[in-house]
Amino acid sequence: MGEKVEKISGSYFRGFTVGNSSVLPILRRRIDGLNTPATVNTAGAETYTAAQISRGIILRDPNGASRTDTLPTAAFIIAGVGNQYTLAENGDTIVFEVRNTAAATYNVTLAAGSGVTLLGDIVIPPLGSRILTAIRTGASAVQVTAVNPLAAPGVTNATATTITNAAAVTYSAAQLLGGYIARDPNGAARTDLTATAAQLNTAAPSLAIGSSFDVILKNTADAAETITLNGGANVTLIGAITVAQNETAVLRFVKTAAAAFDVVKLG
Repeated sequence: MGEKVEKISGSYFRGFTVGNSSVLPILRRRIDGLNTPATVNTAGAETYTAAQISRGIILRDPNGASRTDTLPTAAFIIAGVGNQYTLAENGDTIVFEVRNTAAATYNVTLAAGSGVTLLGDIVIPPLGSRILTAIRTGASAVQVTAVNPLAAPGVTNATATTITNAAAVTYSAAQLLGGYIARDPNGAARTDLTATAAQLNTAAPSLAIGSSFDVILKNTADAAETITLNGGANVTLIGAITVAQNETAVLRFVKTAAAAFDVVKLG
């Protein structure tokens, strides 16, 4: 077995040779503009263009409410943009990503353009993303599939929330999905509560069973005040979860059923 590099429509792909046969990646077209994302912040529904897809990444700010955006028509996707890509043959594929940059609980739902078939609902929660493949299946037909079940918000793209209530609090779904909570118990130990499973499902409707997201919980107390965490309805903590003064815990929320989550303290 040896390494093989082949040029396909102006793009290079690395694969392997086994005997006299080559094994190359399935993707036969790629987008070259991956470092220049397209930014969309329309305060309303948007229809994406082939030019925006050609950037490789679409940064979508729903701008005040959840939005349902429409993908380009199959004809536009197949035609591509200039020399950046064309889907000349059935089976040709392009890959692009749509990121929801909303800081609030606004979802982005994708709808199909004319001649486009979506495999399953594609709903992107706040600070989440979906990597999509668009495959030419006919002269005027494209099938779009989400490669990742959900790129869930977590510690790598955290939106910090600061809480200083001098009382027990309930962390909202938006705060948890933001990925980072700095909590000052403010004068005494506190027992806080997570959002319910139903609330998490509403905020992240595309989170599949078995998927997870992480939350950093930092205790910023100026005295020996411990945070104890309890689960909201249908949220089960695996073992007791406490965070002492000046300690930080990483909590993993795992969707275990259609309306249930487990929470594990990783550290």
